[in-house]
This record gives sequence, C-alpha cells and structure tokens, in this order.
Amino acid sequence: MGIVFSIGFLALALSMIPGGILANKYELKALLIIGWAMSIPPPLMYYFARTWTDVIPGIILLQVSGFNVPAFNAYIAGAAEKTKSASNFGITWASAPLGVVFSPLVGSALLNWISIRGIFILTFVFFSISTIVLFFMKPQPPLEGDAKSPRLEFPKARREGTLLLYLTGAALAWSVAAPFIPLYFQDALSLGPSIILILGALQSLGAAVFAILLGRRADARGHAGTMALGLVLSSIGLIGVLLARSALLSFPLVFLIGSARAPSLVGYSILSTVRKGASRAGQFGFYLTLESLGFVFGSYLGGILYTLNPTSMFYATSTSFIALALLARFGFRDKAESSLSGQRADSEAVAKSEDSKAYSLWAGGSSKENRS
Repeated sequence: MGIVFSIGFLALALSMIPGGILANKYELKALLIIGWAMSIPPPLMYYFARTWTDVIPGIILLQVSGFNVPAFNAYIAGAAEKTKSASNFGITWASAPLGVVFSPLVGSALLNWISIRGIFILTFVFFSISTIVLFFMKPQPPLEGDAKSPRLEFPKARREGTLLLYLTGAALAWSVAAPFIPLYFQDALSLGPSIILILGALQSLGAAVFAILLGRRADARGHAGTMALGLVLSSIGLIGVLLARSALLSFPLVFLIGSARAPSLVGYSILSTVRKGASRAGQFGFYLTLESLGFVFGSYLGGILYTLNPTSMFYATSTSFIALALLARFGFRDKAESSLSGQRADSEAVAKSEDSKAYSLWAGGSSKENRS
C-alpha cells in the first residue's frame, strides 16, 4: 500500500513546477477545467482493472491532474481579501474533506444495490458534473509580469525557508500515518469495514471543520499560534487512539486527528502574501513540489514502519507534529501576534501595579484604624 501511495504522490510532485509555470502564462480558469477533465478517465480505468497493478495508471493520471494545484491556490489568493486570506483558503480547501464525509457512507449504502464497478461508473458521472460546473466560474487572466518570471522561484528570506521546511515536514509526518490508520483499526482493534468507513468520515469532517475554524482564527489572532494549535490537537488524537484502544473513544479522537492538514492551509495563505515580487502562481510551484515529495517519502516510510510495528507510525507522526508546532509557533510569529503578546504583558503589569497600590492603600488604612 505504501508503494502505491508513493507512486501517486510522486506523479503529483513532478507536476507541480510545470503547473506553476503554466499558471503564470495562461488563464487560471482554463487550467482548472483541464485538470478536472483529466480526473474523469481514472474511474473508468479502475472499472476495467483486474489486478492491483492495473490501477496504477489510473492513480498516476488522477494525481497528475493535480498539476493545476498552483493555479488553484493562485485563484484563491487572487479572489480573496488580504485580511481574510487564511479564511478563504480554509473554506475552499474544506470542501474536499467535506465531500469525503458523505462519500464513504453513500458508497457503502450503494454497495447493497450495485457492485463496486458500478460505483466507479457513478464516480465517473460525478467527476464529469464537477468539471462542467467550473465553466461558470469567473475567469482570472494571466498577469503581464508573471509570464516573464523565473521558472523556479526559490525561497529568498528566512521566513520563506522556514515555510518550505514546515510544509515539507508536515506532509512527510502526516503521510507516515494517514494511509495506514484504517489498517490499524482493522488489525489492532478488529473493527469491521462499516465502522472504519464511519471513522474515516468523521476524520474528514474534522478536517473540514478545523480548516474553516483555524483559518478564521489565523486571520483574527495570528498564524503562528493557530498552526501550532492544529498540530497539537492532531497529536492528541493520534496518541489518544493508541492509549484508548477503544472503538467508542476512537470517534472523538479521529475528529481531532482531522486537524492535521489545516495548519498547512494557513501556510498556503502565508505563502500567498509573504513573497514580495513573486509571481502569482510560480511561488507555489517549488513549495508544492517539495511538499508532494514529503508525501512520497512519508507514505513509503509509513509502510515500512507499519510492517515493523503498527504503533510506531503513530508515535513518529505525533512527535514530528509537536516539533513542527514549535517551529510554527516561533517561526511564523507576525507583528500582530507580537503586539498582542506585548499588550497582554502590559495589561498584566498594569493590573499588578494597580493591585499593589490598592493593597498599599488598604494596608495604610488598616494601620491608621489600629493606631486610633
């Protein structure tokens, strides 16, 4: 399983830089439509597959269709207000896990009436409809300066390098555990497919909810603390699943696990504003390439760890998340958060000063009363 996921993520990684170059030269809406249209054939390829190796071409095509992710992020950044950038990234990207909330439940119910191959046909229809919907979006033509930008836009400042390290590390850490969580529930807790599907839907619901909530919190209270909070919550969920070893307690815990990717969406919003002079989409190409490579190596490493000890991947991911939370907390602290901390410190100092004055007055009054 780790090899299959790695192949798909590798195909996605190799498409990011070309996708960024295309997004600088061509209209963003057109690139979104092309990418969505490329996702239409894979369900039919799965329909005709007979062995697990037969599905690999479909997986590769589906992942390569993600070449338009730089254009997708650039479209969000172009349509969003700068003061609400994190909220817009969170709300838009939340739509994907929100769809996953319902799809496993609907799919498992449909299996009572149609075969798994019939599900692939239905998926083909849904992909076709979603592609048609994109034709009604507002176009975003290319900017004149973007077409002349370098093909590779590397980090130029410490904050940009820290962001690259975070996005790559978060992808690697998450993919160590993510593909194998259902297997753990099956092997360690002996849960059936229906319960595992419900847990997966709940995890996706958590991903959607936290993407929205943490995005709004990032705009209101700063990026650093918000990113750290999301990672800590996911770590609590991962360790909780190991310690509880209970199907009932796993339900709230997998909801917390869903917060794992929300901080990276906040990171996308930082990337869309932090690089002065960067092109509209090229700034995403290199960063998303390294992030996708993190998914490649993480899923492969996760497969090795799971065969050695199924619990090791949980510890590896949760420990990495805590380290990344510290990196985010101190690496992405902006002026708003610094001034807010300063205001809190000043207010605490004033409160302590007023308390000491009140105590002095009270003590002086009590001393006078005793003398009299």
